[in-house]
Amino acid sequence: MLSHVTKLKSLSLVALFSATALQPAWAWEAEEVAARYKTLLGDQGLIADWTGVRRDGDSIVLEGATLGLVDVDAKVELGDFVLEDVSETDSLYEVAHIAIDSFEQSENGFDIALSGLTAEGLILPKESADAPYGGFMQYRRFALDEARVDQGEAPVFTLESLNVDNTLGEGTQELSFDGAAERFWVDVATLANSEEARAKLKEYGYEELSGRVDIAGSWSLEDGRMKLSRYDAKIDNAGTLAITADISGYTTEFIRTLQEMQKKMESGTEEQKQAQGLAMLGLMQQLSLHGASIRFSDASLTGKVLSYVADQQRIKPEDVAQQTKAIVPLMAGQYLGPDLTQSLSKALTTYLDNPRNITIRVAPEEPMPFAVLMGTAMGSPEALAKKVGLSVTANQ
Repeated sequence: MLSHVTKLKSLSLVALFSATALQPAWAWEAEEVAARYKTLLGDQGLIADWTGVRRDGDSIVLEGATLGLVDVDAKVELGDFVLEDVSETDSLYEVAHIAIDSFEQSENGFDIALSGLTAEGLILPKESADAPYGGFMQYRRFALDEARVDQGEAPVFTLESLNVDNTLGEGTQELSFDGAAERFWVDVATLANSEEARAKLKEYGYEELSGRVDIAGSWSLEDGRMKLSRYDAKIDNAGTLAITADISGYTTEFIRTLQEMQKKMESGTEEQKQAQGLAMLGLMQQLSLHGASIRFSDASLTGKVLSYVADQQRIKPEDVAQQTKAIVPLMAGQYLGPDLTQSLSKALTTYLDNPRNITIRVAPEEPMPFAVLMGTAMGSPEALAKKVGLSVTANQ
């Protein structure tokens, strides 16, 4: 049940606070703005309700507001939720500021608390064929001071200083984003499901994990070009996982079709869910791959993993490294072909001899439709690896 509640919180945050600057105010009606807000939340699979709507100067008060997911019983109790400094143009409404000082929810022995949640520049596009931002809500800035999950009286997860900024390009066809979670912390030992696991975590110094996450990217609504230029998850005393991705075809029409399929899957029979699953695979073929990479920079994790495996096999960590150098290329050879296998072997040997960083990258010469990727993968994995420009490098 906790996963549903956590999912609810995540979707609530994203959906509640979605941005850009507006022009001079129009004569908006509180009920119309509230109704549009509810509709846009509903488009994202969220159920919003309130007991009353009233105007307070340039702001709107949603009295007794709640937010929930279609398939989850739990509701987020927002109380009197204020949309501050509302303005209007001929195509959209803007809410200049939203704030929730604190929020608490308990479920199955876990207590979830949020504090210092704010957003600036919530955009509610009006319903029209040429609605700005494809008819989706946007936000200029979102910030959260702290998110906390406790089990009993002991904390098991904290997230501090989360912030995301959106910058819109000319018109309403492009946006870029930049953000960070300046610190997260997880009590892994408490969440472990056995004493043996807890003992191993203690032995290798991973009873608790902490770190930060940084993200940056851009999205062009016209052609659906989505670039994740930075997703760095740094875990203290372990390493940093950095991911980049560049795809096109992720248009607003693609998103709406995907949302409709998800709604049908939630309420459909098993046969209907299977049919929608196949339809989703077909929809994914509208996307094209321009490039992607995964890079891991070591900060002691590799050595500890080798030591753990060696302990399980009752051999030395150096022996595990030698086995890995031999087995991985042997297994990959049937999929990559001799040239790429040799490249992989060289990179793996370099990394295991001196763990600094290792990078897996794909960089096709031309954007590759997912349909071509899937077809080539089933016919010839070796050909696919060459077409996507697969490379593995270490310590660069």
